[in-house]
Amino acid sequence: MKDKATVCVIDDDEIFQFITKKSFERLHRNDDLLFFQNGEDALTYMKGALTGDNPKPDVIFLDINMPIMDGWDFLNELQKLNQTNAALPNIYMVSSSIDDKDLIKSKSFPIITDYIVKPIKDVNIKEILNGLN
Repeated sequence: MKDKATVCVIDDDEIFQFITKKSFERLHRNDDLLFFQNGEDALTYMKGALTGDNPKPDVIFLDINMPIMDGWDFLNELQKLNQTNAALPNIYMVSSSIDDKDLIKSKSFPIITDYIVKPIKDVNIKEILNGLN
């Protein structure tokens, strides 16, 4: 398990962001949490991460429905950016959607590690972080 991870939370829901931050605090982690309101801002960050200008995240929690650029568009653009097939972070699609279509669509992206229905429980975060090398 990594002692300190870089975690991107890409979600326009400020309540979800707050709850996620509190979960990390309850777990007594000292991780670097990066919050983005939309996929476009996160993609800009990831461009820098792939070139070494920004710290590369270990984990991304990605919402589906967001303004400007949604989660699906973010994934498509991230795949296009990653022409060198560099190792990407573990990406967890996080959504309040229980629509089977979203779950099935998420499985069509090999870069998605898993699909989690909101809210993320502390135990889920702990398991995810424990799996990091």
